[in-house]
Amino acid sequence: MTASATQAAATYGELAACPACAARAPEAFIRLTGLPVHGTAVFATAAEARAVTTGDQELALCASCGVVFNRAFDLSKLDYTGAHEESQHLSPRFAAYAAELSEEWLHRYGLRDTHVVEVGCGAGDFAAELLRAGVGTVTGIDPHFGSDRIPSDLAQRLRAVPAFFSPSMVEPGTAAVVCRHTLEHIPELAVFGTDILDGMRTAGVPVFLAEVPDLGRILTDGAFWDLQYEHCSYFTPATLAKYLDSLGFEVLRVRTTYTDQYIVAEAAPAHRPDPAEDPGLGAELDRLHLLCEGFATHTLGRIAYWGSWLDDRSAAGEPVVVWGGGAKGLTFLNMLAEHAGTVSAVVDINPGLQHHYIGGLGLPIIAPQDLVSTPPRTVLLMNPIYQQEVRAQLDDLGLHGTELITV
Repeated sequence: MTASATQAAATYGELAACPACAARAPEAFIRLTGLPVHGTAVFATAAEARAVTTGDQELALCASCGVVFNRAFDLSKLDYTGAHEESQHLSPRFAAYAAELSEEWLHRYGLRDTHVVEVGCGAGDFAAELLRAGVGTVTGIDPHFGSDRIPSDLAQRLRAVPAFFSPSMVEPGTAAVVCRHTLEHIPELAVFGTDILDGMRTAGVPVFLAEVPDLGRILTDGAFWDLQYEHCSYFTPATLAKYLDSLGFEVLRVRTTYTDQYIVAEAAPAHRPDPAEDPGLGAELDRLHLLCEGFATHTLGRIAYWGSWLDDRSAAGEPVVVWGGGAKGLTFLNMLAEHAGTVSAVVDINPGLQHHYIGGLGLPIIAPQDLVSTPPRTVLLMNPIYQQEVRAQLDDLGLHGTELITV
């Protein structure tokens, strides 16, 4: 199986309209084909991993609201009934960020000893972080979040609702609705956002707290490995604010965090009849048009560079491992499948991924300590923010001569 990227000038895909504002879908500016549809799926055998369902990304920029979305997205391809592992909290750097964000929200919005609802809570890691920061109780809503994933010390304060969100799930007296790394997975943004706002208004909830990946950094850096099939919608700070405003929220604060990888937005149900005017959206649309026009060329250049780099390592007989068994590593390796022969394995610190296989290529996912028996010449790190902690782990394992390179 291989994946490829092309500049796109195609016929219309599955989505004929923008999922946020219903404007007609324009032509795609890039097409990524043959990508595994799940970035968090866990495969017990290489054969299962190689047989994974694949899909295409035909990314289009809405000329009306600025949301970038996958016109070829097909929800029926996704299957969350199997094993999935999305937790990043085993990284000290990520855990520190999550703790910092939970403390910040706790103090800014007076959440101590209150009740919070988290929509799209995944494995419940951030819900647990909120509780440890001082939130009283949390309801975590996610189709594959069950009570078996709740830490025993939080069993009385964290309630799991393994279901898709509906407005009635927001209980009266809730102090905040949190939605981290969920909006980018939603193919019907307008409907989903309206449901959240309706649930908040009915229950009298004063604040909505959201986080998504930052599209601006992806486009600027040519970071094709941050594109995932499951991510059917992408935002910049300005377009996320526009989306929330169009739903009927008053946007309180929007900023980038985590070395500009994420966007954090805070909003309240608005008491006005119509969305506010945004005089800055036109300039943002102009900027996005330029970035999107250049992204395909930038991406093809990055793919060519890393393909050549891998080929050179293969010719020199120098083994490489990729550090990061999640969605970044999956997209990177599958986009470079024809050049990945020198990659012997994928490393991840998450025990839930270790001794399994990465979707598409079927490479084994190993623990850091497994590198000691056959030290690689190079470790290719998928996220530069973890460079310091990964270098420390390699040194602790005695792998001082192993080169660490970030994409």
